[in-house]
Amino acid sequence: EEDDNNCPNRREMDAIIPADDDGSIYVLAHSAAGGQLVRYLLDQQKGTPLLSRIRCMAFTDSTHSIQWLKKHPHLSSMMQSSKALYVKTANPMRDDDWENASPGDECPRDHFWFHRFGDIKTVWAGTTEHSLSNWTAQKPIWDFFDKAADTKENSTAEDRNDSCAGRNGRDIVDSIGKSSEINRTIENSNNRKTGTHVGTEHVQCDASTKPFVI
Repeated sequence: EEDDNNCPNRREMDAIIPADDDGSIYVLAHSAAGGQLVRYLLDQQKGTPLLSRIRCMAFTDSTHSIQWLKKHPHLSSMMQSSKALYVKTANPMRDDDWENASPGDECPRDHFWFHRFGDIKTVWAGTTEHSLSNWTAQKPIWDFFDKAADTKENSTAEDRNDSCAGRNGRDIVDSIGKSSEINRTIENSNNRKTGTHVGTEHVQCDASTKPFVI
């Protein structure tokens, strides 16, 4: 069996995207590069962490097909999720009213389109020139990337807040536990000194507050 690490395509890609880097990846794939990307991601099913690092993918006139992913539901779902955007160059011979649309406006999709690309959000590139699609659609592409970045930052902030809340909650529980132990110790000491049970009122406090007995 061929060693994946010795595969020329794998070595070239690892040189571009280091395997030991954990940063987020935002992909813009034009034309045949879209097909190559999907084929590469199929290869990544063998366990490398690249898929989990991809925040979003923008395809401009990509040549890929959702049919390639029939046996890979996770990847197929990703290609049709909010992480994926298809930017389409207009064909004057078969696309109606495209000239009245602005770059980034959603364009109609027919049965053929769903069969080929699935339920991916599809927008106009704002041109009929295949080679210009990245340029004319740069604003909706960057807006797409910015939205994905904002989503990641909000998610990271929520994770930090949840972590802090959990840590603070544990600190409060620990402090209450320590206070209760101190109060029980004082109560037991008073009982031993007087030989009778002394009524006590326990005050919950943090570790820096001195508990007292009435």
